[in-house]
Amino acid sequence: MRIIPAILATNVTELLEKCARVDQLVDRIQIDIVGRAFSAEVSVGVEALEQISSALSLDVQLMVGEPIAYLNRCDLAGASRVFGHVEHMRDSRAFIEYGFSLGMEVGLAVDLPTPIVAIERSIADLDSVLLMSVPAGRSGQLFDERVFGKIAEVKALRPDLPICVDGGITPSVVKQLVSEGATEFAVGNFLWESKDIGKAIANLSKAVQ
Repeated sequence: MRIIPAILATNVTELLEKCARVDQLVDRIQIDIVGRAFSAEVSVGVEALEQISSALSLDVQLMVGEPIAYLNRCDLAGASRVFGHVEHMRDSRAFIEYGFSLGMEVGLAVDLPTPIVAIERSIADLDSVLLMSVPAGRSGQLFDERVFGKIAEVKALRPDLPICVDGGITPSVVKQLVSEGATEFAVGNFLWESKDIGKAIANLSKAVQ
């Protein structure tokens, strides 16, 4: 089980500050790149990833139109894993193969309203899958229990596939998600609004034990 701080930053200063706040507390972070295909409030661009100097493993969630176009910049920035959202992706096979050719782990991300059938044909080839438990593109939303059914669908299709859940994560939510079969948790506001991020991470970690 893994707790992954999720960073959705609107400027480079915010991005680097949040990276620094968790640098000694975890081994992996997730950077959310949000374009206008998903939200009127966009994040920093993928080029900002190259300014991150942390030794932490780097996940990138691409909430953008045609995420394949961003893979090369993710690779240049040292990303170890990328999740591309299927909602604005013409060819998931091309996305997966190009990501693999660059040496990254590759997953597909599924927005809350999107059915699992959208990734069914590709699921055998993925390193992991990311399931949104809030609508993609904006932080601070409440956890939606519809994701439980989607976890079950993924488990039925491929029981060994690591499942990361993103959105509205708290210790009580984590306990439920673990029981359903989720293995990773991308956590945003619960950490960033905490007065003690180390303690918040510890509370989440206890919940998955």
